[in-house]
Amino acid sequence: ISTTPTTTKKMKRAREEDEDEAVAEAEIAAALEAAKAAPDDEELSGLGCGTAMLVFQVAAKPAMQYKEGRKPAEKPLVLLYLSIRGLGETPRLMLAECGAAYTHLASPMGEEQALSCEWRQRSPNGLTPVLSGLGVPRANPLSQSSAIVRFLAHRYGMAGSTELEGLRADVLFETAKDLKGKMAEITGSADCVTQGAKGPASIALKICAMLDGMADPADADAALNYAQIELLNVLTECHEAAAGCVKTLSPALDAFRAAAAARPRIAEYLASPLRFPAVGPGYKYVSGPVKRSTFAL
Repeated sequence: ISTTPTTTKKMKRAREEDEDEAVAEAEIAAALEAAKAAPDDEELSGLGCGTAMLVFQVAAKPAMQYKEGRKPAEKPLVLLYLSIRGLGETPRLMLAECGAAYTHLASPMGEEQALSCEWRQRSPNGLTPVLSGLGVPRANPLSQSSAIVRFLAHRYGMAGSTELEGLRADVLFETAKDLKGKMAEITGSADCVTQGAKGPASIALKICAMLDGMADPADADAALNYAQIELLNVLTECHEAAAGCVKTLSPALDAFRAAAAARPRIAEYLASPLRFPAVGPGYKYVSGPVKRSTFAL
């Protein structure tokens, strides 16, 4: 059977992609083996230490209000980030809320790239977080935290049930990020507080109005959207930095925060080793060094 140059080129590319995918799978296997071999008493102080990644094999806890996420024949989800909260926190909270099964690889950034899936090379923008599986090749993963959040939202049914609901969620998502930009003002560590439409008080009022048309976090059977999870992350960070500051900003937002944090799967996540300690200057754990064994699920 004769083949055209175009067909030959496609076949060659497919073969190269298969070979690269096998290499990427081997990189993940090497990371898992290195983590297994790392000493349990190794002290991790935040970023810039450690001999291997931390590995969390998160089991599924099915939640009927969300989608399965993984389609037949797709590879399991692997989320790679750093061993801090940072840009990995909203995806972790989302996956906890929808009860997804996944492997989480967390880099303390002291290990060699050969033991951390070569993420600097694999990541499209050279940074973490990085996601593969659920139809995304290991060799060519997703990066950029917001892109990952939106991908997970659509896969697990956290982007609304209509196009308009999805758009409303996106507006809230972006507005929650605006509120995070005012964290120093909310927690009282800023020298002055912005007034007007760009100030935290005005943003909070607008967010409360947006939430009125969305699921009630106090209803354990309701499906939250990804923007509500982002908002929870922002409010929780503010509350932990200065207890009571969210209530001072907005009693309604504080009630949202408390109700969302009390949802069973989220509450379990917040109390688990998968939620890394808060960090201070230099991305070091505020609570001090932690033994590797502490992070076992």
